[in-house]
Amino acid sequence: MSILDIYLQRNGKKRYDVFKETGVSQQLLSSVNKKNVSSYSVKTIQAIAKTVQKSEGHVLNELLKLEKENATFEAFNSDDLLLAFDHKEPSIFIRGEFKTEIEQLAETQLSETETLGIELGSEGTANILAEGFNQLAKLFNTKKYEHDEQKKIEQIASKMRLYKMIKNSKGELLLYLRQLDY
Repeated sequence: MSILDIYLQRNGKKRYDVFKETGVSQQLLSSVNKKNVSSYSVKTIQAIAKTVQKSEGHVLNELLKLEKENATFEAFNSDDLLLAFDHKEPSIFIRGEFKTEIEQLAETQLSETETLGIELGSEGTANILAEGFNQLAKLFNTKKYEHDEQKKIEQIASKMRLYKMIKNSKGELLLYLRQLDY
């Protein structure tokens, strides 16, 4: 889980903002993102604090609290969701108006039962062939996008295949990695 990304997101920032504001390398922030909060260096905490304009102690307390509550990444738009996919977040909450777009996108994909039927009937070869066709289509895709948003939606549709989607009691969508089911 990427506590740093979740913390920065909740404060309206990204790792790039920390880099831009403080000069701390993005490579360092990427490696820190995979560690426990207790192993963050003082330099890293100071950089985060400067970026979110809070004291170091306050930032550390909030990070530890997030780690304790087992925080989940929240996506409110396509950029947030693509960021979560790129970081291979184990679970992602989709909230706000963006939820209806994702629900519509999910309706265009095969259901779990349909997918399971195809996988069993083909003894697993359908998955391999489908992935091959997807990669070939991506390779030969010469489509020019009128809007950047169309390209993002297509990227989301492609990456959503790795996730399962459930609706919780509050009506929020939760995406979680399929491989966590096995």
